Amino acid sequence: MAEKDITQKVLEQYNDVFMDIVNVVLFNGEMVVREDDLIDLPTSSSKKIGRKINYQDRDVAKYWQGNKINIAMLGLENQTAPDKLMPLRVISYDGAEYGWQF
Repeated sequence: MAEKDITQKVLEQYNDVFMDIVNVVLFNGEMVVREDDLIDLPTSSSKKIGRKINYQDRDVAKYWQGNKINIAMLGLENQTAPDKLMPLRVISYDGAEYGWQF
């Protein structure tokens, strides 16, 4: 992982920074997600394809809670260059989370 990616990941783990990013990107800057509504999630998971087990690590993931109910799982992925496989990586991360919830 590049040094720039590490510093972005560390910064985004702070709830106030994560909240600002989510509110700007998803809600046009409106204060919908609050800092106290965010709960850290594990970012690492594994998946088995055939006989091979693959480890995967998402940059930052948090539950957005309201009245002790999970409203959504939000994840951020940093990249400094376009990656045509990024949508598939995110689907894999989300699938692992659904499996964990099951």
